[in-house]
Amino acid sequence: MRSAAITLMLLTMFSLSALSATAQPSVSDLSYGPRDRNTLDLYLPESAVTPPIVVFIHGGRWFRNDKTQIELYDRIPSLLNAGIAIASINYTYSSEAIWPAQLEDVLAALRFVRDNAETYGYDADRIAVWGQSSGAHLALWAGLTAADAAHTTLSAVVSWYAPSDLTAIAGDRLADAVPGGNEKFPEPTPESLLIGAPAPDNKDLADAASPAAHLQSLRKGAPLPKFLLMHGTDDFVVSPLQTERMHRMLKAQGGAETLEMEMIPGGKHGGEVFTSVTPRVVEFLRESFGQP
Repeated sequence: MRSAAITLMLLTMFSLSALSATAQPSVSDLSYGPRDRNTLDLYLPESAVTPPIVVFIHGGRWFRNDKTQIELYDRIPSLLNAGIAIASINYTYSSEAIWPAQLEDVLAALRFVRDNAETYGYDADRIAVWGQSSGAHLALWAGLTAADAAHTTLSAVVSWYAPSDLTAIAGDRLADAVPGGNEKFPEPTPESLLIGAPAPDNKDLADAASPAAHLQSLRKGAPLPKFLLMHGTDDFVVSPLQTERMHRMLKAQGGAETLEMEMIPGGKHGGEVFTSVTPRVVEFLRESFGQP
């Protein structure tokens, strides 16, 4: 019995590893808007009928990396094996256009995903977003914008170590208890490049790009998607204070049927420890989509 169980476990692990290594987009480089980086890759599970879909938003300080970042942390095999489709998007770098071009791209991608559901066979009524780092900042924006716009209805938002309050990024880094890395980053910082001005000295511009500030403008109790916020306790790039504050603010705002925060012990700004929490994300998404 024990031998059979071990064999099954090894076969499952091999299957996931093989899929991770060989998985290719079902459709590549779909154009969702007029800008150069308005493209996405679509991954469709083979066995699912009208599956839900996750829009993945890559990180990279708003000016680097791309949609292939979905390949990290066993995300592709984990989602496809759970019967969840994926749309992994590129968006305009801050070096090409400052805020709000990035949000405009994300909303355009969500409209495209919704409007083309029948063409590609997924469920337009079950859409979630998942972002990491700067991509999680944009995922938070997507979730909050869904509360006061008709572009789409989101089932859930997954945020991995998001910068959510741009004016406080530098101060939080100095104030937190994270060991090492608490030095002040020289200007121009990524958040300053995003808004086109030094963030600490331009609060109005920084607030206009901050999910935390936008949250305060929403009607109290406005319906929000379900949220799963994750952050490493040892993140010296984006302080865990950013996610802790966002969680408190979302809780005070109300409107989210589910609001969960998980601090990852020893987690930094990414790293392989996040591979171990991918199954938790998939579980959260399945619950949010109402999958059996």
